Amino acid sequence: MSTEQREEIQERIQTFYEAVQSNWPGFKVRRGQEQMFAQIADTLSHAKSNKEERTGDNILVVEGKTGVGKTLGYLIPAIVFSKLLGKRVIISTGTVALQEQLLQKDLPALAKLSPIAFEYALAKGRGRYVCNIRLEQISGKTKQAALFEDANWDGPPKEQDKDNYADALAALNEGEWNGEKDTAPPEITDGMWSKIAAERSSCLGKHCQRFNACPYFNARRELVKADLIIANHDLVISTIASGSKILPDPSETLYVFDEAHNLPQVGIKHFASSVGLIASTRWLEKIMAAVLRADALLPESSGKIVEEVHGYVEDLIMHTRQMINSLRLANFVTHEDPIHRFKNGNLSDEFASYAETIGPLAIGLNNRISKILQQLNDHRNNSIDKDSFSPAILEIGSYQSKTENLSNTWHLMQAEGNPPIAKWVEWQDLGSTFDFKLHASPISAAQNLAQTLWSTSSAAVLTSATLRTLGDFQYFLNQTGLNWFPKTNTFEAESPFNYEDQGTFVVPEMLQCPSANAEGHTQELSTEIPKQLDDLQHGALVLFTSKKQMKQVYEDLPNEFLQDVLMQGDMPRNQLIKNHEARINQGQRSILFGMQSFGEGLDLPGKMCEVVVITKLPFAPPDSPIEEAKAEWLEKNQGNPFYEISVPAVALKLQQWVGRGIRTETDHAKIIVLDKRLRTKPYGKKLLAGLPPFKRLM
Repeated sequence: MSTEQREEIQERIQTFYEAVQSNWPGFKVRRGQEQMFAQIADTLSHAKSNKEERTGDNILVVEGKTGVGKTLGYLIPAIVFSKLLGKRVIISTGTVALQEQLLQKDLPALAKLSPIAFEYALAKGRGRYVCNIRLEQISGKTKQAALFEDANWDGPPKEQDKDNYADALAALNEGEWNGEKDTAPPEITDGMWSKIAAERSSCLGKHCQRFNACPYFNARRELVKADLIIANHDLVISTIASGSKILPDPSETLYVFDEAHNLPQVGIKHFASSVGLIASTRWLEKIMAAVLRADALLPESSGKIVEEVHGYVEDLIMHTRQMINSLRLANFVTHEDPIHRFKNGNLSDEFASYAETIGPLAIGLNNRISKILQQLNDHRNNSIDKDSFSPAILEIGSYQSKTENLSNTWHLMQAEGNPPIAKWVEWQDLGSTFDFKLHASPISAAQNLAQTLWSTSSAAVLTSATLRTLGDFQYFLNQTGLNWFPKTNTFEAESPFNYEDQGTFVVPEMLQCPSANAEGHTQELSTEIPKQLDDLQHGALVLFTSKKQMKQVYEDLPNEFLQDVLMQGDMPRNQLIKNHEARINQGQRSILFGMQSFGEGLDLPGKMCEVVVITKLPFAPPDSPIEEAKAEWLEKNQGNPFYEISVPAVALKLQQWVGRGIRTETDHAKIIVLDKRLRTKPYGKKLLAGLPPFKRLM
């Protein structure tokens, strides 16, 4: 980018900023926000074209604490660069709350003040929209005898459900419902929704007779016009993992990932795969009828592909049932012991034998079903009577999504890697029945994110209030694969808070250690919490790491203290917060008891939260199969899982929990940690070094 272009961009950002400065209600100049403008502008000026090599100079990781003004800090330069470079911007969030803030508050206000005209829109996945054709079929408005025999159905719906579907169709046709899941009639449950949701594999696209009325494609048309697209991490990563075209191509996109600390876990989820063995035999038993119906529409068919599908289906059912019986007889997993993980990602001999047999069969079946689906689409495109192909395409498309998942899961079960793939079998309790579910997942998102996102995106900004761990960004860079790109920029925006004046950090003397005597520590909390909050005037937040401990402490508290406590789970979260605020506004004390979700994203400024009590360092034991596999791999490679996984993870969470205390420049708060390990363990100093510089009383 030339010097002249850079100067023009700086001038436009400055003009935009001055318009906001003069007209944004309650605007305050923040040094950290201005730093973000400069850093983001420099990074986006290195935006890449499709064929340019990525070394990281087009990527910025910026930590901006609460109060910095991160949202305006990235929106203003992103809008300017979008227009000048002719690239789209995707703002990806980790929570619905931030999406709503952007769509309902920040972007409408910016659009009024901006000297640059811009359009914005919300992107949702295809499955968040209803398929008109499916809804019509279920409501009995079209004829398809085989509908309730396809991959989505175990049998016809109940009459009450059919009535609810019919009412939903009427609301859709009359314009009372926009076809989105989030605004669907309340009678449409999640289970019912899965039967009418749009699917990529069965979508007829522009050839559908309802194309012009399709909620999904109507939304897509709005996206095409948008300069800024608001999405969430799940949609962005799933789109990249599946190769979907819902969002613009990464090479033509400037990404902003807000709440980016959630990105590594989202990345792992969308590159994993799982399948229920018993469930798969049920739809395999029905797939041949669908194939025969489809084949009847293909005049040039020799019947060969039908025979091949029949052979794959018969063999898959036979071998899968043998495997199910073997798992049952061996009590491989049970209701009492529901998970069996394969150590180091190595399958047992018997399981490896099944994988070697079933894996190629699943891949072969998926290839044949995909071929039939392609043939149906080709014939429909060349046919005068296009509508006659629609039912078969919908039906085969539903099965193709099943065969693709089956194929992907068995492929991952056989895959080897470094780090290894986590593989396990789960006893899935389904109420009156059960299933054996196979799972395969990478233990890190780093490689997949590096290869599919960072190596293809035009530019990216990742931001959050908590990205540094133990004083630096290395843990986050390793988790996201950004360490593969040596020129990746990292930056900590200056906070507007004077932590030493506004906050006090206290670690009282405790007799019991949570790791050495959990029961004794719980008992001590029931006396220490009232003691620490004795002089509380207004609001406090007490954070627990387990529901069991929270309830036990609650039961052991003195009655005079309990009258001030509101506990998570006793009522909906929104109502709990409203009651808390109402009490304080009436001059009463109010103490919230909550768990992890209250430690992240809860905004209680001023007197609503004058004290934060953290009952125990929020260590999460590596008890999920993915975490166990990661710890095992580190140990095998002379690593230390505790210091390489547990300590950085607790450091990140502790920062988030501590951040509930000071939310504005006028807040004053005390942070109390009732865990002696912060004083006595070697890692305690490292954890303290990563926290804001409060005045400390240790």
